[in-house]
Amino acid sequence: MEISLIGRHNVNNALAVYATARELGIDQTALKDTLAAFSGVKRRQEVKGEVGGVTVIDDFAHHPTAIKETIAAVRAAYPGRRLWAIFEPRSNTSRRRVFAREFPQALSSADRVVVAGLYQPEKIPEKERLPAEEVVREINRISGDSRAALIEKTNEIPAYVTASAESGDVILVMSNGGFDGVQEKILSALKGS
Repeated sequence: MEISLIGRHNVNNALAVYATARELGIDQTALKDTLAAFSGVKRRQEVKGEVGGVTVIDDFAHHPTAIKETIAAVRAAYPGRRLWAIFEPRSNTSRRRVFAREFPQALSSADRVVVAGLYQPEKIPEKERLPAEEVVREINRISGDSRAALIEKTNEIPAYVTASAESGDVILVMSNGGFDGVQEKILSALKGS
């Protein structure tokens, strides 16, 4: 059985579909063909474009486990390439300190990390807010370098990325929302650089 999707989590999903379909008596040839042709859903490791050898990928990941699995899947699909993880804390849980310890572990496996400012922080009580600056400090401590940066204003992210992006880089943008269209803005900035 072959699938076109990357990542251990997608393999596990395909195996679950396969096992269920077998149990239901679904034709195995049709099932294999369908799984091989399935290209996934929007905003899950969706390649938005490539400019100057830099690939921009959009993903819905916003939970530490999903972030870790997505980074691992993209790294496996693009071996030997420098991987950027650009993360927007946007969901109700990702904007809260509940995952303050898990986010650095999940993000630190990327070669470069940008953590955006919290989306609508005023909607989260101050004592409950994710301390994004602490997340960035911890990523840098874990990695032993300064791979992570906090960019509070989303509109400043494209310029930050294009200032040091190189041919071969993979830029993985992760948010459960629109992230102010930063994916397309990065592609536009790359075209202009």
